[in-house]
Order: sequence, then structure tokens, then C-alpha cells
Amino acid sequence: MDRFNELKAEGIQIFGEVGAWAYDAWNDLNATCFDAKNLLGPICWIMTPRNKSLGCYFFSKNIIYLYKGLVRPVYPTNMPKWCLDNLNKRLARDVLLHEMIHQKIHQAGGWTGESSHNNERFVDEVNRISKLLDLKATAKVIQSKIIDGKRTRCVEPGYLTLEETSNFPYTTRSYDYYYSYRHY
Repeated sequence: MDRFNELKAEGIQIFGEVGAWAYDAWNDLNATCFDAKNLLGPICWIMTPRNKSLGCYFFSKNIIYLYKGLVRPVYPTNMPKWCLDNLNKRLARDVLLHEMIHQKIHQAGGWTGESSHNNERFVDEVNRISKLLDLKATAKVIQSKIIDGKRTRCVEPGYLTLEETSNFPYTTRSYDYYYSYRHY
């Protein structure tokens, strides 16, 4: 717990209440989804490369990065932009959960397969967590086949596509789950 308090204090110093929220959410997710087995590292709010990603896990340093754009002004805009009231907590929590899946896989020995999302360990975690969160989503490693001379990914009916798996759990939730009024 000393490491948690130390990193949380640093998060507060650098990112304010949004930094504290990230560590508290990580701690809660670690307990409820990972049996408290993930090893804590820094959680930083950054502008992600080309602003294309909502988060990323930097495994060599055990750092989780969350996209600063998850903290957006709400209307009326009388609140400063960088404050906890402007954080879409549901979306940020799901992004954090996704990165924690990568964290768990790396800390358990890493993945083997085509990519960090299209491999047995990641798919197993998606399926386990989907049940835990009562989401109606099932993932499977997607195989490629040669069709008409071209390599094509073949997704079996009823399974998540690679894009959906790569963006789990936020691709399995409705828009309203994240953006309905006052449900942040």
C-alpha cells in the first residue's frame, strides 16, 4: 500500500484530482477484475501519439498512459477544463481496464500470437471480463485465410471483430452508457 500511496501522491501533484481518480479506479479494477494481482505502476495523462489512442500500456516501464482528451468540458462551460467534473469516468474507467488487461498479460509472461489483441491470452481476458461485467461479447482469435489470392481475416458469426476486440470493452457498450446526461 505504500507504493500505491506514493504513486497516487505523485499523480495528485502532477494531474490533480484526475490523477487521484486514476489511481483509485485502478485499485478498484485491480481488486474486482484481477484479484489484486496486477502490479501498480505510474498512471499518466498524456496526449497519445497522433491522438489516435485512448490509452496505452508501456510494458517495459509498467506505465499506463491515458489520453488527456478523456477530460472534456461539459455544458455549461463554467468549469475549468482540467477537472474531475469534466472527466467521462465511465469511458476513462473502461480505457484503464483495457490497459490493465495488457498489464496483466505482460506481468504473467507476455503474449504469443499475431498481435497484442489477437492472441489467446488477450481473448481469454476479454471473455472472462465480459462475463464479469455482464457484457454480451465473445472474442476468439481471428484466423486469416487465403481467399482469391488475398489474406483475409475470417470472423466467425457471433464473435467480436479484431477492431472490436482491440477496443474492448468500450466497443461493446452503447453510446448512451458513456454520454447520457450526468452519467459520468
